[in-house]
Amino acid sequence: MNILRKFPDSAKETKNIRCLTVCALMLALRVVLGYFSNISLSITPNAKIGFAFLPVAIVAALYGPVWGLVVGGLGDVLSFMLMPMGNYFFGWTLNAMLVGMVYGLFLYKNNSKLLLKLILCEIVIGFVIEVPLGSLWLLIQFGKSFWLMAGTRAIKWLIAIPIETALVYLFTKMILPRIPFLKLKKN
Repeated sequence: MNILRKFPDSAKETKNIRCLTVCALMLALRVVLGYFSNISLSITPNAKIGFAFLPVAIVAALYGPVWGLVVGGLGDVLSFMLMPMGNYFFGWTLNAMLVGMVYGLFLYKNNSKLLLKLILCEIVIGFVIEVPLGSLWLLIQFGKSFWLMAGTRAIKWLIAIPIETALVYLFTKMILPRIPFLKLKKN
């Protein structure tokens, strides 16, 4: 499927009440997982691997880049509103939105060569969005060294890529097909 075609197709999912219901449930799950499922890495103590990405990836795979972007962004804002830690900074919300959109671009209506696409998706998320933009946000917010933060964030992503790839693959290939009302769309 043409990558540009995914945006209007994803936007059309708005008419589907099942889409709205699943997105609301996944949004709630994303907020909960954001609070309770972070694992600190001993290699880089400031870096954590969390599981809040999983509901966003599932929504993006089911309903496309528009809904991945919406759930990612709303999840970030709701998490901050429910349990603020420091000052709100839109850069992190932008990251969350871009991550949801990228998952949608790679996974929506696209089941062929899923593992390869997931690996590429995680590399794009890690090294095009999270490492450079996250390091930039830390520089802007706290004056931390861009290159130092980029180095520690890159190490974190090298560890996270196989974990996140395996979890998204497990859910999209093995768990979602067994839930009757959650079927992945094909081209």
